[in-house]
Amino acid sequence: MSREEKMMKKRAAILGAAVKTYSENGFAETTISAIAREAGVSFGSVFTYFATKEVLFEAAILEPLEEIKPYFSEIEERYSGNPMEMVRNMIDCQLDVFARNKDFLRLSQQVLARPDRYPVLFAELSAFVDVFAERIYPVIERGQKEGCFYEVSPVLMAQSYISLLNGLRLTFIDDHTNLIWSNMKIQALRLFGPVTEGWES
Repeated sequence: MSREEKMMKKRAAILGAAVKTYSENGFAETTISAIAREAGVSFGSVFTYFATKEVLFEAAILEPLEEIKPYFSEIEERYSGNPMEMVRNMIDCQLDVFARNKDFLRLSQQVLARPDRYPVLFAELSAFVDVFAERIYPVIERGQKEGCFYEVSPVLMAQSYISLLNGLRLTFIDDHTNLIWSNMKIQALRLFGPVTEGWES
C-alpha cells in the first residue's frame, strides 16, 4: 500500500469515527480525543486531516451526503421501467441506502433540528431535498397520465414521500429494525399509487 493510500485510509477511518461519535453524542459533547480513540489513531493525527473540530463536523455531514446524492438526484438515469417500476426501484434503493447509513441519518437530524446553529449545513440538506423533488416530479406526472399513480398534486405526492423518509430517519435507525425497513417499502409505494397483485412479494 502506497503512502497516499495509507493516508486516505486513515482519513476515511477518522471521518467514519466522527460520523459515529458526533451522531451519538452531538457536536458539543464530542471531543477530538473520543474521535481519535474510535478511529484508532493518535490525537494529533486528526488535525493532520481536519484543521478544527468544526471542519471535521462539516465533513461528517457533507461527504456522506455527496455519496448519497446520486441515489436521489439521478432518478431517470438510475431507475428503469415504467413509472411504477421506476418508483418501486427507487424506493428499494433509497430505503436500503438509508438503512445502511443510520449514523449519518442521526447526525443529519441534529443539523435539521438546528438551522440557526448550522445554517450552511442546513441549506445543503434542504437543497438536497429540493433537487430530489424536482427530479421525481416528471416521473409522477407520467405515472398519472398512464393511470398507475393517484390523481393528486405531484408536489403533494413527492412531499409526502419525503416526509416518510424523514420519519424513517427519526424512528427506524436501530440495528434491530431491518424487517420494518423492508415492510416500509410497500407503505412508501402506496403513497404513489395502488399496489397491484404481485408487487408485495
